[in-house]
Amino acid sequence: MIRIVLCFFMIVSVQTIFAAGLEKWTDEEGQVNYGDRVPPKYLGQERETLNPQGVVIKRHSRMMTEEEKEQLKVKQNQEAAIKRAEMIEARKRALRDRVLLESFTTERDLIIQRDARVEAVNSQIQLTETIIKDHEDKLESVKKRIADIEKSNRKVPDNLRKELTSVGLQLETHYQFVQDKSIERNEIIKKFDIDIERFRELQKYKKKRTESSN
Repeated sequence: MIRIVLCFFMIVSVQTIFAAGLEKWTDEEGQVNYGDRVPPKYLGQERETLNPQGVVIKRHSRMMTEEEKEQLKVKQNQEAAIKRAEMIEARKRALRDRVLLESFTTERDLIIQRDARVEAVNSQIQLTETIIKDHEDKLESVKKRIADIEKSNRKVPDNLRKELTSVGLQLETHYQFVQDKSIERNEIIKKFDIDIERFRELQKYKKKRTESSN
C-alpha cells in the first residue's frame, strides 16, 4: 500500500514538472539532467527547454567567452566593411555605366576615341624617339672627342665632361618618358577594351528590356 502511494506521488510530481515545462542540461561529468530549474552554474552553457510533452521548444546557446565575443565583433566588423565596399563598388559601376551610355551612341564611337588617344600617345613617343636619336649621336660624338683628347695625352676640358654628363642625363629622362608613355598606351587600350565589352552588355540588356516591354 505504501509503495503504491509513493508511486502515485512520484507520478504526480513528474506530471507537475512537465506541466510547468522542463529544463534539460548536462553537468560537468557529462550526465544529462532534467528539472524545473537549471542550477546557476549551468545557466551559461548550452541547454534546452521542453514542453509538457517532452518536445524541445527552445534551445539556449552557450554563452561566449570574452575572447569569443571579441572575435565575433571583429568578424562582424569585417563583414560590414566588405558590404560597404561592395555597395561603393556597385555605385561606381552604376555611375560608369551611365557615363558610358550618355557619352557614346555606338561601339564605333568608343573605337574612334580609343584610336585617337592611342595615336596622340604614339605621336609623343615618336617625337621623343627622334630626340633620343639626336642625343645618342651627340653622346657618341662627345665620347669620341674625349677619347681623342685622352689618346693625345691632353687634359679633357671640364666643359666637355659636363656636356657628357648632361647629355647622358637627358637621355635617361627621355628613355623613362618613352617607357611611361608605352605603359600609358597599354592602359588606354586595356580600359577601352573593358568599356567596349561593357557597352555591348548594356546595349544587349537595353534591347531585351525594350523587347519585353513591347
